[in-house]
Amino acid sequence: MEPTLASPSPLVIEEPTINKKNSTLFPYGHLIPFFLITFLFFLWGIPNQLNDVLIRQFSKSFVLSRFQAGLVQSAFYMGYFLLAMPAGLLMQKFGYKVGFLVGLSLFSLGCFLFWPAALIHRYSVFLLSLFIIASGLSFLETASNPFIAELGDNDTSEQRLNFAQAFNPLGAITGVLAGTLFIFSGE
Repeated sequence: MEPTLASPSPLVIEEPTINKKNSTLFPYGHLIPFFLITFLFFLWGIPNQLNDVLIRQFSKSFVLSRFQAGLVQSAFYMGYFLLAMPAGLLMQKFGYKVGFLVGLSLFSLGCFLFWPAALIHRYSVFLLSLFIIASGLSFLETASNPFIAELGDNDTSEQRLNFAQAFNPLGAITGVLAGTLFIFSGE
């Protein structure tokens, strides 16, 4: 007589085998790029909160209607809307590095354009500057999220991304404080 194999009891639940390899949140060799990109999360929180401060200041400097004041938000967020897809396509073709460089270049250009806009006292140039700043931020954000996720083990990618994104609200708070202290200081 052949021995029969006992069928597993329906009441017994087998524990799944879990691969418990050492997956670290910040793998060795990736710390510097991780912290640089995390710093970008902090930095783009600043201009996102300056819009409200700028609207108040522009309204006083240029005597704007509500519609004209609302163009600050429109110009800024149209940069995000119109350039997010081109940013993704550019990075798909040329990689993250090009995306970061284009984003930083556009962001810098937009910031530097504030100076001639102030010299010639033209609201439209300020709006163009805000659009260019947001376009740069669109490139940076489009590059940063997947880049942070890929900087290590897939098991901890969500944790890395959440950690990096936690610095964005700190930048937002800094933006409000800086705008209040420096932009409104000469009221």
